Amino acid sequence: MQNRVIGLESGSSALMDTPSSCCLSYPDVKFYPDPTNMLLLFLAVASIVLVSAQDDDLRTQLVGFDGCNAQRVDAIRQAWRDSRPVMDVIRDININWNEAAALEYLGPPGYNRPNQAAIQDILRNLGTITGRGVPTPFDWQVHVRCDDWLQDCNFATGKTEAYTTNEDGRNIATINFCDGFFNKPPLSEAMRIGRRSRDPKYKFNLEKYDETTGYIIIHELLHINWVHKSGRYGTNQPVIDFRIRFRDPNSGWKTRDVYRPQRAKILARYREPNSLGGIIARSDENLGLYALAKYVQSQLGAYPHRPVVDTRPSGHPWTESVDSPFLFNKTGGVIANLSMPDDTHLIDLVPEDNSFYDIEEFVPDSDLPADYLSAWNGWTQDGVGFTNLHINNYDSGWISTSAASEPSGKRDVAVKKGDTVGVFDGWVTYWTSQCAGEEATFVWEESYGDVYLEADGYMHDSGGKALWA
Repeated sequence: MQNRVIGLESGSSALMDTPSSCCLSYPDVKFYPDPTNMLLLFLAVASIVLVSAQDDDLRTQLVGFDGCNAQRVDAIRQAWRDSRPVMDVIRDININWNEAAALEYLGPPGYNRPNQAAIQDILRNLGTITGRGVPTPFDWQVHVRCDDWLQDCNFATGKTEAYTTNEDGRNIATINFCDGFFNKPPLSEAMRIGRRSRDPKYKFNLEKYDETTGYIIIHELLHINWVHKSGRYGTNQPVIDFRIRFRDPNSGWKTRDVYRPQRAKILARYREPNSLGGIIARSDENLGLYALAKYVQSQLGAYPHRPVVDTRPSGHPWTESVDSPFLFNKTGGVIANLSMPDDTHLIDLVPEDNSFYDIEEFVPDSDLPADYLSAWNGWTQDGVGFTNLHINNYDSGWISTSAASEPSGKRDVAVKKGDTVGVFDGWVTYWTSQCAGEEATFVWEESYGDVYLEADGYMHDSGGKALWA
């Protein structure tokens, strides 16, 4: 193996495959129909189409567009197209309950185990909305409106982006898009910027991708009863927007909306072993952001771990200057951060009873997997040149590095295929007993993000491109 000094180049963009078309040919057969044959033929074709529609499950079409001008129709259709790759990622996914995305948005497996099947089913059901074939008359429909027919767009000081009802007089689910929706960027554009970014604090921050029209579509679809299977469509409870409360150190409680990644991660850390899984199975933002995180991960090649949420009592000082809805007091108790302004930004409205939970204790580290805690400790070092090094498809060996657990000095670390090691300062030296006397030194820009040592002997970026000087 040559001694290679690796520099940094910009990442590559992802390519998407387009399915090929298929044509069928039939022999030249004379056909003399009679009424009986025609009826049988019609029933046969109808049964084939119906079975096809059932196989595709929730293949869905947008209809109506009441009150939407041409520009808004285009924006909604663009958002619909952007949401489809997210659904494609989760359609056939088998959730790994011990990986970071599941732990941070769906909760620890020891807490959600009774509800894992329901969570998995809801996400797979959402994934089938894209369908697998041509549209049919049996497709599900979502009625689209821009006319604010319930006069709810001005709720929350006019910042509501969309709201969903399960019927609007036409007996079909309805999504009303408010003015705020049309001020958001497309998910595809946010993803394009993220893939090209060389700043890991931007690139791997899910908050750079959730304030997009494509994700708002995902969020709204999860409120529909035939997507989450409640009421006459199944035994699940409705998927809603939760609120969490923190104790006001003066008196009473401070209420916060479970909206955006930070709040969803906080809810998933709520220490409620007997019911956390049931809460997550009903929390729109937790389900939706898990799906988005898996999609972004598929595009970047690494989990978008930011924003990092610290729920350990030692993680927050006794101060109100942090960007967090909660703090810890001097005895380790969870209290509200009173310096944070009141919430005024909601995706939609769910004024249901018992839709809030009082957060007074968080899941302890002892209930989380060691591999996750190791990665999390590395994420907290983002400001000091931290990188995740992945050993992919390469021989077992050793690296000499400033490792995540010892940022103050070098050490040798044994590594094998599949390992991920947190590294400071943008360099490692690798060697293996199979190549006696040879070693390779790899260098990259500090805080670059995730890098991958592959079988070709080179370091690669998250887009699969080899990095060299």
